[in-house]
Amino acid sequence: MTVNYDDPPAKFAFDESKRRGIAIDSIVSAGCILAGGSAKDSVLGRNVFLDAGSEVCESIVMDNVYVGPGARIRRAIIDKNVRIAAEQSVGYDLEADRQRYYVSDNGIVIIPKSPETPETRERDL
Repeated sequence: MTVNYDDPPAKFAFDESKRRGIAIDSIVSAGCILAGGSAKDSVLGRNVFLDAGSEVCESIVMDNVYVGPGARIRRAIIDKNVRIAAEQSVGYDLEADRQRYYVSDNGIVIIPKSPETPETRERDL
């Protein structure tokens, strides 16, 4: 059986220079909000939020992930319910990433899922 979610369509917020949400050669799922963030060559799962100035490149981002303002993500797989802090970089310094996450032999950073919260559980229904 195919699951059908009642998520709103993706939203690309702000029509201002340097705050425009954009997605280039990417798949953006329902419920995503690109509030000044950008995605390139990436897949964004349901209800992903890219805050102002954030960048996601060559990555897979699962459901309910928040990417803070100015955060940069490259060549990563981020599991659901993860919060990326403002100005945090993932995939740019693999030695630093190895201290916190798993990094594959090919240089892909893998961030495991965070525990569900009542808010994320409700969104998944």
